[in-house]
Amino acid sequence: MQLKYSFKKEWLHFSRTFRVFGIILAIFSFALADPFMYRALGLMMEMLTQNADALTAVASVGTGAGALDGMEEIYSIYNDAALIFSMTMAEFCSTSTLIIMLILMSAAGGEQKKRATIIPACSGLEHFNYLLPKFVLYPASVFAVTFISGAFAGLLCNILFTEDRIAPEMILLAAVLCAVYMAFITAVYLSIGLCTSRPGAVTVFMYIGSTLIQMILSGLDLEKFNPFTLRSLVSGGLFAPDFSLADEAASIAVGTALAVIIGVVMFLLCLAVQKARAINNKQDTPEF
Repeated sequence: MQLKYSFKKEWLHFSRTFRVFGIILAIFSFALADPFMYRALGLMMEMLTQNADALTAVASVGTGAGALDGMEEIYSIYNDAALIFSMTMAEFCSTSTLIIMLILMSAAGGEQKKRATIIPACSGLEHFNYLLPKFVLYPASVFAVTFISGAFAGLLCNILFTEDRIAPEMILLAAVLCAVYMAFITAVYLSIGLCTSRPGAVTVFMYIGSTLIQMILSGLDLEKFNPFTLRSLVSGGLFAPDFSLADEAASIAVGTALAVIIGVVMFLLCLAVQKARAINNKQDTPEF
């Protein structure tokens, strides 16, 4: 019964405070805005390359051919569906993740910092029933919104851009991998925030730390077989000309499995910390 009402409380807190709409907006807005923004830039470059007067003026200076080649190369970049899709996915893993952490600060330790859990805990709320809804509801919501937004962004890129269009199965794969990574980051963020009751500091730590970890792993040539493999793939590796799904299948499977396992471990760690903090008010014998 406690677990049922804990899920209800968490869902009401999530929906009635419009946090759920904030997460949808934080992810879906980039899925919609990024392709249109790059399409607008591409149209501007196309107009410049087709402007006969401008090309004649450039040619009269003696550098027309080189300038025209450069403009055409830039235009081809802004007309590449796979490249724009990978840039949108990278935006999910960076900016969208930061916004999500800011939105979830209350759930990730903010309640404890404001002493909002004292009365429920004194009334007998168990730590497991308090924590489980958070680790189910928020990562699952981030996963679902990211997957839908990623699939929509891939479809939109194929519609708006004519070069290097993405196969439907690759769009779905990228959406799944990005969703798993963001759910993993959300679970880690919740765990550290609830353990420390310092969601603001943890937000900064997670945003900077995740970027640094990826850079360190890349520098050490350890990009495979870890959860950050998923971020590297959706940010470009998945759409590289030499990418082979058969060669990367093991790394993807291990990275996905580790993301799930680490998420569960972070929940258990958070549960252990919460129990260690607990004060037993039911003792019949005095402490001294």
